[in-house]
Amino acid sequence: MRFSLIPREMRFFDMFDEAAAVLMRAADKFLDMLTNFDNLSARGVELKKEEDACDRIIERIIKALDRSFITPFDREDIHTLATSLDDIMDNMEETSHRFAVFRIEKPTPAAVELGRIVRECCVHLDQALRLCRNLKKPEEIQAHLLEIGKLENLADRVYRENDAALFSNGPGDILMLIKWRELYAWLEETVDACKDVAQVISEIVIKGT
Repeated sequence: MRFSLIPREMRFFDMFDEAAAVLMRAADKFLDMLTNFDNLSARGVELKKEEDACDRIIERIIKALDRSFITPFDREDIHTLATSLDDIMDNMEETSHRFAVFRIEKPTPAAVELGRIVRECCVHLDQALRLCRNLKKPEEIQAHLLEIGKLENLADRVYRENDAALFSNGPGDILMLIKWRELYAWLEETVDACKDVAQVISEIVIKGT
């Protein structure tokens, strides 16, 4: 076990916990939006507030990084983790915005399933980030990250199957096809952003144990 006479800056973990909490709130609201599919404008405003809250936390992390001499793990990893978490929130908010402005009558079961996958990924990220505070349970952290990998594979299958299905029933409504292609792509990219964060956390755990 590594030992340092200089105390590490533990406040970074507090800020990452805050960011994870914001992501969990946003993921709950995002899935609720897709499940109930009402008051889309108001729901979009709520998600925008969560995005703004996340932006403020990430800004605090970056500023603290610039001012800190000792950090709990590599400075580059802290920066990458912060910006990658922000990518999840940005993708989620942008997807919700498109659902509101595209005037979709109702979400498909696949869209709801992808929203559920986004939320499940955020649950595992929240748990993994909290366990990173002392890295005493690396196997437990990696177990959460493994679940995110499985969820990303599931999302990829759902995306591919439903993207292909858009073209299987003839030309139909071209405008609606374009809208759903974009919506599915944004949903899938949001899950991919979760997988990117999982990869960053995995590298932090490997370096720290």
